[in-house]
Amino acid sequence: MTAGSDNESSTVTHSAIWALERLAHPRYGSDAPALNWSVAQELLKAGLVSVPRQGQGGVSITLAGQDFLRASAEL
Repeated sequence: MTAGSDNESSTVTHSAIWALERLAHPRYGSDAPALNWSVAQELLKAGLVSVPRQGQGGVSITLAGQDFLRASAEL
């Protein structure tokens, strides 16, 4: 499975897809899960998540991330 970034297309690992799915479905009112640094970097580089400019708070799923999740759910 691939996700496009601004300049290139990159492969998204199963770990990154799992993390993105968990971010999309927080359960029982808990906050989104903490991401491992390499997974967070992979999701950021793929353009599937973004972080606030101040660096505080959690990551947010981008429109590209939402589209990626919808497309993977259709498979």
